[in-house]
Amino acid sequence: MISDKKKIVVIGAGIVGVSTALHLQEMGKSVCLVDKSRPGQETSFGNSGNIESSYVLPFSPPSLSKIPSILLGKNTSARMSFPSGLKSIPWILQFYKDSKQDTQIENGRKLRPLIECSVDEHRALMKGTNAANYLCETGRAKLHRSEASFQSSSLERDMADYYDVPYEVMQRDEFLEREPALNPVFEKAVIWSGSARLNNPGKVVEIYAEKFQKQGGEFVQGEVTSLSQQGEGWQVNTKSGAVFDTDIIVICMGPWANSLLIPLGLKIPLGFKRGYHQHFKNYSPLKYNITDADYGYVLSDMEQGLRITTGAEFADINAEPNPIQIEQVLPYARELMDFGKAKEGDPWMGSRPCFTDSCPAIGEIKGRKGLWVNIGHGHSGLTIGPSSGRLLAEMMTGAKTFCDPTPYSPDRF
Repeated sequence: MISDKKKIVVIGAGIVGVSTALHLQEMGKSVCLVDKSRPGQETSFGNSGNIESSYVLPFSPPSLSKIPSILLGKNTSARMSFPSGLKSIPWILQFYKDSKQDTQIENGRKLRPLIECSVDEHRALMKGTNAANYLCETGRAKLHRSEASFQSSSLERDMADYYDVPYEVMQRDEFLEREPALNPVFEKAVIWSGSARLNNPGKVVEIYAEKFQKQGGEFVQGEVTSLSQQGEGWQVNTKSGAVFDTDIIVICMGPWANSLLIPLGLKIPLGFKRGYHQHFKNYSPLKYNITDADYGYVLSDMEQGLRITTGAEFADINAEPNPIQIEQVLPYARELMDFGKAKEGDPWMGSRPCFTDSCPAIGEIKGRKGLWVNIGHGHSGLTIGPSSGRLLAEMMTGAKTFCDPTPYSPDRF
């Protein structure tokens, strides 16, 4: 039992929770990190590895013309799972509303402070560890299979010009000189040179957690089942019966956050975009992480093999996995690149926790003193986990914040 009221309890040991715990620790706080799994084994494990400091716009939904193919399960970028995905329809409608061009540009502006420093923030957490061995700073490449596809993403490049974010447009043959493993099935490539990638993101989160523990932080593996307010403090109850008494809780549970918030009479409008990945063998190494803009998947050269990461599946967080998205993109991935059989029997699945404005919720819950959240990072968890952890730690300790936290307030809902 932990009864030290001065100890901050951070719930969730993905990239967001571990980063938050580390920053609080380095600002002199005593922290206990709690998770049902080992650090970095859930959503943080399964992403494409991109640290997207070049992002200038949030992810947008597919065009309205693609809705029939999404509903029929014939779209490779997004799909609706029946019947559980129907619960997502109100959220999806709001997502479309928040993705109109002016709103999308404004949301991108709000996100930039967290995103533009993302590679530097990872480097800061890597100090004193060997995590930099997993960092590759060649950038990422986005491929377009037609001129029409390239032109449809012009807003992204316009905003990159506005923010002075570097990129380079290459014709097919020119890019093939850099990536000879690819087949000539695309027309243009856009190289986002400011981005970086991790070739084993789950391992890097583990290393950050080990650093936290070596510096005196406490990690407890256990499933938190409920929270209760006890006078001026909080009680954290776990499945094993262990109880934590503390003044301050930070929820960094990603897609599971509402399992603790709803029983308190709180509900933050998180949506879930499930995604899948699978590793393949017998392939030629890639210099860049490759995004196929037309079919919505990413090719990543990982320590485990060639990782193919899918787009979004709208489904309840507890719905049974359906790896059809992997099966649907494989023919297009094999058009683009030659690779062998899958290394695992079943694809991995995880849930991206998203708000419709694509900004995370970072701050203290109004009227619930001592209850803080750092959740809803969407497709950018690996990217902005360290910077959002730093921002929250600065807010909690009264330090000068490196950016304005107002756009990320959980009260905005």
